[in-house]
Amino acid sequence: MKCKKEVDEKKHYTFCKDCGTPLDVEYDYEKIAGRLNRFDLENAPISSQKYLDFFPIKDFRKVVTLKEGGTALYKVENLRKKFKLDGLYVKNEGANPTGVFKDRGTFVEVTKAIENGAKSLIIASSGNMAASTTAYASKAGLKIYVLVPEDTPIGKLSQIMSYGAKVVKIRGDYSACVDLVQKIADKHGLYLVGDYVFRREGQKSMSFEVVEQLCFHAPDIVIVPTGAGTNIAGIWKGFVEYKKLGFIKKLPRMVLVQPDGGAVLVDAYKNKKKSYKAWKSVDTVCSAVAVGDPIDGNLALKAVYDSKGMAVSVSDDDALKAQKLLAEKEGIFTEPSSALVIAAVPVLQKKRFVKKNDIVVCVATGNGLKDPLTPLQNLPTPKTLEADLSIVSKYISSTL
Repeated sequence: MKCKKEVDEKKHYTFCKDCGTPLDVEYDYEKIAGRLNRFDLENAPISSQKYLDFFPIKDFRKVVTLKEGGTALYKVENLRKKFKLDGLYVKNEGANPTGVFKDRGTFVEVTKAIENGAKSLIIASSGNMAASTTAYASKAGLKIYVLVPEDTPIGKLSQIMSYGAKVVKIRGDYSACVDLVQKIADKHGLYLVGDYVFRREGQKSMSFEVVEQLCFHAPDIVIVPTGAGTNIAGIWKGFVEYKKLGFIKKLPRMVLVQPDGGAVLVDAYKNKKKSYKAWKSVDTVCSAVAVGDPIDGNLALKAVYDSKGMAVSVSDDDALKAQKLLAEKEGIFTEPSSALVIAAVPVLQKKRFVKKNDIVVCVATGNGLKDPLTPLQNLPTPKTLEADLSIVSKYISSTL
């Protein structure tokens, strides 16, 4: 936040009432360094739960968890050959409990809601965040109200409603939902959750895991699909904290990727701006990052600038092709928004931002079943045949 004012987390946990910028959590790193169990951090199995000392949680007995984190970091050998990159990896965040990276932030945010006495929650989401938060709310026994855009993919909507949320579809995009939900929270005394300070803190655990999976080395480049900006801001903060505490010697360069039809932050970067100008509307099949007014957009840009990184956009068509490529070559099925990171690789190579021996981590943020219909736009319709051996055999022979 710009004004550096301290606020009471029980009263304010979204934006500063004075300067209007997103709140941030500041830690006493000397105190943290003195109490850290480094043996456990370096040797215990990977899980977000072992990083509790890095989160603003006061009472560990109130932690709400679905065993998030611990996702695989894949050496994508086939894509390494294709792109001629020896150190290409994919961090598969779709393996989290609700199929999305959001679970890392949700476990901290819902825990803080309970610490702060919340009984009923309300959230605006493009789908993934609501699915994650409603799962954790149901685990904690909290009522939750959800506002989502009218065109939210059916996979996400089905998941949200199954967890028992009260859902309202809004004629508008994610930003319209955010604006409305803040007013509803104030009017009805509901605890507002979403892309705010506690969620950003929870996203740091992905950075810690990547460092551990690379034998306590930081990657050279981290590529992140970006909508609201909360995830890339949190990931960057995690790397910065680990460097402060001596776990890594250098920091990665952060790459922010958006679809052409929602490249709000990329536009700001191209114009060398540190703050973005909101778009009235976005148009992309990458629904999870379809955000015209990203809450943490300026923090995302700061992560890019501070890390000497880059912001790039790719077409919807390239995102769908990359989704198919990742599934066919590596067996990793992601939603289109996640595939933006793979589509960005050749763009970064063309700009000579990536070198052959760089360690490059692509963050695949969500499972493909979150949005099962969109990939079909880029796939052939399966053949329908009679249940007859000779007919099926003839068809198979013609394709051999």
